[in-house]
Amino acid sequence: MNSKLKELEKMLLLTVEKSAVDGLQRVKDTVQSLWPNHSFEEILNNPKFYELPITSIPLLTENQYLNSLKNKNIPEEIIDSLSLVEVNYKGFNNQTYTGQIIVHKELVDSTKQVFNRILKETDFPITSIIPLSLFNWNSSVKYNNSGGFDWRLVKGSNEITDHAFGAAIDINPLINPWINETANRPYDPNLRGTLFSGSNVVKIFREAGWKWGGDWEYSKDWQHFYRPEIPLKYYGKVEVKE
Repeated sequence: MNSKLKELEKMLLLTVEKSAVDGLQRVKDTVQSLWPNHSFEEILNNPKFYELPITSIPLLTENQYLNSLKNKNIPEEIIDSLSLVEVNYKGFNNQTYTGQIIVHKELVDSTKQVFNRILKETDFPITSIIPLSLFNWNSSVKYNNSGGFDWRLVKGSNEITDHAFGAAIDINPLINPWINETANRPYDPNLRGTLFSGSNVVKIFREAGWKWGGDWEYSKDWQHFYRPEIPLKYYGKVEVKE
């Protein structure tokens, strides 16, 4: 194994999460900023909450963005390789919003191109695009938030996810779940905002050079688009066959 990759794995295994209490409050604050006309409890009890009109998107300043990374004990080398990118997208109410996503610096232009095409060429709705730190990192999926960088391992393994290199983007993850032999979550490709092999969004990502988790053989990660050449180039991480 590449020595740099091995060192990153060690750091990830030693990463300590913030307390659950502090994390829950951060999530509540973010959810309330998105849907201020609804209580946190109303959101939790509404199975189609992700279609509710969003009032505004919380945008991070450059300092807030950098502080959110430093608070998670992320190596400076990784932080220096990332960029905070503003993208426009269409919500479930067909209104256009501006969100932010963190990706590797080499993927900035591609990311902008992809979201610009999705907005102009499709009617595909997205709930929100917010840096995962605003959802205390691990709660973003529950609220159908689309995001990029996440300093973590692949769930249930010691493998570093492509998200930890800013080389992956998840779209509407609640309704486009990762499905494998241990995680068989509901997935209905007829719902608005879902991804499937004939989706224009999948086509746009592919044409920009991204791979898609819906093409995997042994599992299906319907939400997941990734660029495995980035972690391979910088850390020698070879793509695992899924």
